[in-house]
Amino acid sequence: MLRIIGTFILIYLIFRILISYIFPKIGQWYLNRYRDKFYRNNPAAAKAKERRKKQGMHIRQEQDKQSADTDKIGEYVDFEELENKDPDK
Repeated sequence: MLRIIGTFILIYLIFRILISYIFPKIGQWYLNRYRDKFYRNNPAAAKAKERRKKQGMHIRQEQDKQSADTDKIGEYVDFEELENKDPDK
């Protein structure tokens, strides 16, 4: 029984190391390989990328949406319900 638990713990640790360190490196290598392949097949895209770098053009990254949205909202208004004191209704 103790051997089975030890085996499961060992498998868990190996899997965790693979997920944390090995798989991201494999994914990065894979993406770099296809990026290079894309630029080899599309030389105009590579030239445009270099031209943007030389000119100092930067693509704007969208800033934090939450802070931008709260500026446009306005003030918070708390409404209270009023009870109708008319006994006829």
